[in-house]
Amino acid sequence: MEEKRPFGDYIRKKRLEAGLTQKELAGRLFVTESSVSKWERSLSYPDVSLVTAICRELGISEHEFFTACDDLQAQAQARAAAAWRRVVTGCRRLCLAGCLIAVPVCLVVNLAVFHTLDWFWIVLVSVALPWGWWAIWRCCGKHVLPLCVALTSVWVFPLLAVVHGYTGGGWLWRSAFPLAALGVVFLWAYFLCLAYWNAGPWRKAGVCALITAGASPAFGWLCRRVVPQATEPWLLDWLTTASLAVLALVLLAVDCSKERHT
Repeated sequence: MEEKRPFGDYIRKKRLEAGLTQKELAGRLFVTESSVSKWERSLSYPDVSLVTAICRELGISEHEFFTACDDLQAQAQARAAAAWRRVVTGCRRLCLAGCLIAVPVCLVVNLAVFHTLDWFWIVLVSVALPWGWWAIWRCCGKHVLPLCVALTSVWVFPLLAVVHGYTGGGWLWRSAFPLAALGVVFLWAYFLCLAYWNAGPWRKAGVCALITAGASPAFGWLCRRVVPQATEPWLLDWLTTASLAVLALVLLAVDCSKERHT
């Protein structure tokens, strides 16, 4: 009987914390009030088939049920996770609300001040990206990250086209699109490395640093090809590339050292 005492006391305590009477708890579990009374007086245990329902009604975990004590660490983790979900949800809603407000405000200002619609289209295409991210998050939960990266990769080109329509000039096809395409290549290189490569954090960091070291000369070379009067690389450019390459080698060396010691 003494072994059952902590369990009965715990069930009674959690029932009172949930604001339930014995009769109300019994009704929710489809058992008799006498059964609940016996549990709390340590005269019997609930049937194993009732464990999940009891935990749900009392707001406890199955681990807490079987140990007859509060799992404070698990509760703290659950509270932290819930707080993080609230922060993330709040940020998403704030971002969406900001985009929804920005469109009509920019529409009115553009018409009132300039009596035409020109830079408003840039704003509209710009806010289309977070709208698209939100739609992917709502509808495509399984592949959110790759779809968001794909949307970003495609979105940058119509944005540049709309900016070109406002500013004019011959820079769109000659320089903007080639540079944007190269940027998309590096964006996917980072994403595939971080999201899909089955490697440790040190190795991923080293490879990302190596990708960045290659991005600098690659963009420099392309700029000299497509941008008129583009300057030749100077000492700081080479030092930056060399520093990133050294950082990448150091990170990869740390990864190899950690593997040897595990």
